[in-house]
Amino acid sequence: MSKKAKTTSAASVEAKKEKPTPAFLREDYPYKAVGEAITDLDSLTPTGVLYEIKCPKCEMSIRTQGVNIKPTYERMMNGIKVKNDDGSERVEGGQGCIGCGNRELIVKKVDMSRMAEVEAARAKKAK
Repeated sequence: MSKKAKTTSAASVEAKKEKPTPAFLREDYPYKAVGEAITDLDSLTPTGVLYEIKCPKCEMSIRTQGVNIKPTYERMMNGIKVKNDDGSERVEGGQGCIGCGNRELIVKKVDMSRMAEVEAARAKKAK
């Protein structure tokens, strides 16, 4: 087998490999969204708490602090008026999920209780 044939063969094997599963979709991921879906966005803690907007249809997930969740959710569901250069207005967003258009998005709190444990393990591994 020539050197070129070996390279082509190796490249085709690598191309057939599946992409790795993202960390946040793995079962052992420590920062899972937990509890019941939150329907009253005014009840969210604005700082120090992480929340997730998730689409149950396509698994799209957006995570951010409480202060940003309500505006992000509203922009996705209702859109936001934006001025064009010519002074006219248009609406951006408002289509639901940015991945598939589903309008049944779920907001949940993210469990960060294992954060210290994970950071200690990373620090130990880095040494």
